[in-house]
Order: sequence, then structure tokens, then C-alpha cells
Amino acid sequence: MTLGKWWGARPHDAPAARDAGASSAAAVASGQADLIDCGPRSVRRAPWSVGFAICGAILANSLAPSSAPRACAQEAVVPPPAAVATVTVTNLAKGQILTPAVFYTHSPDAPPLFVPGEPARSELATLAETGYTGNLINRLRAEGPAVLSVELLSRFIRPGTSASVDIDFDADHRLISSASMIEMTNDGFVSLESAEISCEGTKTYLLNGWDAGSEANSELCAHVPAPCPTPRRSGTCSVSGSEGFVHIHGGVHGCGGFPPEIFDWRNPIAKITIQVAFDRSPPGSLAAACRSSID
Repeated sequence: MTLGKWWGARPHDAPAARDAGASSAAAVASGQADLIDCGPRSVRRAPWSVGFAICGAILANSLAPSSAPRACAQEAVVPPPAAVATVTVTNLAKGQILTPAVFYTHSPDAPPLFVPGEPARSELATLAETGYTGNLINRLRAEGPAVLSVELLSRFIRPGTSASVDIDFDADHRLISSASMIEMTNDGFVSLESAEISCEGTKTYLLNGWDAGSEANSELCAHVPAPCPTPRRSGTCSVSGSEGFVHIHGGVHGCGGFPPEIFDWRNPIAKITIQVAFDRSPPGSLAAACRSSID
């Protein structure tokens, strides 16, 4: 492969490349560019526009005879691969089912999933009312560099059972958050909020049940996206409307179609354990991801 084809240049572009290289060399000499590490040799790191000019000058110099030492090509800065952590969810309730959970790793700059005492964002309210995760996943993936990885633990977790999912993290995205619906409720959910992934051992978190405050707690089978117990019971709940803010869930009172002796719970309702997956993390990823802790 010729140098012209590799760089996308034509032979008659060489004079322009040499002129650009001269101005770039002047920027290097004047100290207006940073140092680029090129192995045994080094040049100054310039803005991208100057960097391309430097590389053009390098190619031009390779085509023209010269007794001066050849500069090295600018090397792309490749970030280390992300490390992997395994997250395991255990349902501690005797009768409730936890719907598929959304997990995501993020930096401290990511907005919180919710704030107790404030209205739930629409994507979280939809998850808490219906179990549907698509809106929340789309929102998280649109957050930009503050969110690294979004994963769905795509299993319903029944009482006393556990399920696991792997998720990526790195040094800048050591925090993890999650949400899933408490199924036999109007708008109950369980959430892990901004927990730090530990690089040593296993961390365990006990989670409370939250109420999104976006729907009245009628406990009626028509308003709860779960199979109604049989025989059906008529509702007697006297509720005026939704609370309008996120708060600790009050449990199941039995005034609708779900008997409290089966579906009520006392916090905590779930347990989450997080452990670094040494065997599934790429070489060098853990050393890079664990170089510091979140302040």
C-alpha cells in the first residue's frame, strides 16, 4: 500500500503538506503545542488541525530527501478497555415479584435517578407503574459521557430467588444505579442509587421499596399490571389521587385485589451484591478502572 493511498493524499499534495508542516513546526518550536509521546521520540501535541498538518509534513518529508531526523507520526490515544462487574439481585419479599431491572454505570456528573420528596421523572414513573423499561433505557443512553453502560437484567425475580447480570465500568464511571418495579403495586419500585463499585471483595446493599407517587394506590387489579389473585376481591380503597412525589412505599393494605398476608412486605425488599468479574475483565482493565476511588 502506498503512502498516498494510506493517507488519502495525492502526490501533488506534498508541497502543501510541507508548507503546513513548516507552520506546525513553528508552533512546536514556540511552545504552543503539548508534548506527544511517540515511544523513543517525541513531538509536541498540537490541536487536531495542527496535528494533521504535522502528519502531512511527516509524509512529505518521507517523500523528499533530507538529512534532518524524521519526526514520528501522531499516535491515537486509545482508552483502556472497560472492566466488568457482576451484579446479583435477590428478592427478599415473600409474595412480591421484581420485574426486569435496569442497571447503569455512571460518573458523579450523571443526574440522579430520582430525588426523594420530589416528583418522579416520567421514565421512572412509567417503569414503576407498568414495569416497562424502554423509556428509561433510552433516556440513560442519551445522557452522553456521564453514562458508560446500560444493561437490562431481563428476568422476573420471584420471592427468595436471585438473578445476575454483567456490566462495564471504568475509573470515571465507578458508580452504579438501578430500578425495577415491585409488580403487585400501583407504582412501587426498588432502586440502587449511586453505589460505588468496589475493586476489593463483594459489596452488599439492602434496598427499600419506593413509591413513585405518580398513581393512586388503589390496589385494584385493573390498575396493577400483574395477575389478579383468585377469587377476585372487590376494591374498597379510599384514595383521592397520587401523592405527587417519591416516598417510601407504604406496602399493601389489602383494600384492593391483593391480600396483604401474601403481598405485603417490610423493608428491605431486595438485596444486591456487586463483585468485580476478574475472569471476564479484559487484561489491564481492572488496573485502569481501580486506580482511584470516587471522591
